[in-house]
Amino acid sequence: MTNDRSALPKLKKSDSARFTTRDLEEGTPAGKVVHLIGSVDDDVFRFLEPAASALADAAIEQSIVFVHSPQMHRLRPRIHVSVRVVVAPPTKNPLRRWVWALRAFRNELVRSPTQGVHLYGLLPRLVGTWMARRAGIAIALQHAAYKRTAPAAEVTPLTAAAQPSVARVERPVSAEFFAVPRHEARHPLIVTGSHSSSPHDADLFAQLAVLLGDSELGLAFNWIGSIDDASRLRLKAAQVGVFPVNTTAEWASRLAAGWVYLAPGGESGFPSLLVEAMAVGLPCVAVDTPDHRSIVRHGESGYLCRTAEEMVNCIAPLIDSVELRRKIGQAARRDIEERFDETRFREALFAAYDLPIKTPHAA
Repeated sequence: MTNDRSALPKLKKSDSARFTTRDLEEGTPAGKVVHLIGSVDDDVFRFLEPAASALADAAIEQSIVFVHSPQMHRLRPRIHVSVRVVVAPPTKNPLRRWVWALRAFRNELVRSPTQGVHLYGLLPRLVGTWMARRAGIAIALQHAAYKRTAPAAEVTPLTAAAQPSVARVERPVSAEFFAVPRHEARHPLIVTGSHSSSPHDADLFAQLAVLLGDSELGLAFNWIGSIDDASRLRLKAAQVGVFPVNTTAEWASRLAAGWVYLAPGGESGFPSLLVEAMAVGLPCVAVDTPDHRSIVRHGESGYLCRTAEEMVNCIAPLIDSVELRRKIGQAARRDIEERFDETRFREALFAAYDLPIKTPHAA
């Protein structure tokens, strides 16, 4: 491959996609939103999917340029049908793939008026911001998994006079978790799980199941979601039920059967399943970590524990009292609804793009 400057063509003033507030006042879309995504993983997609859907429901045109998308066959059906999807062709040369994708991104920017760009990943954030600025685009959202906050998009105005905003658009929790009715199992059931295989968390949960299984509480244990084969064997040896799920409705229903959700906290990062369990109204007992402290109010919306003994002391009264489970679970749901519900997400997203708040287009 030659080192050709034409791989990143210069943008002319005539290519500008700048918009004015008059476009909004007249009720016409100011332009499309273009997403540039480096590598797709579950964390990225769980933000992209609701963001693209919210904009599409409000009749905002969108394009998504994927640089590296080995899971596209699985994820493509979940992208709103109105969204234009551009995928870099597979090649063993990653540089060639990036050059192709950046050309496609540039073409999408200037194909028609563009309101803003949304950049996922380090290289898209670096190069995409520069290209958007050259195109005269006013707003960029940069996606990142911020520590102790939900994976979020940070607003970065691209105009020279604009002051950087600290507003963040945190990934929402699906309405299905808030809507599912609680249906506790007949016998005390402790649940946990993972959206992606987590051997460390599985090991911790197996150890806790053995320890707590020897108590007089008569507890059963379920692991929900993904797991590797070795961890599956360890969990089954500890008498833990393993239940893979494929849909959000299945996730919510499995969580709703639990009496208590246990968050081992073996890996750093945003505890998405803990948040979803709280949205269901499940009382949660979590290992005391910075990530969990950012979500749980100890003694009010859940419990934070540093030792196995503390866990037993927190779980026991929850097992004994349906009223305590209900009180803690309702407080947990309120906390999550105030911070992560889809309406709040939609409002924050539209504010980030400087768009008027709109109800879904279908309405």
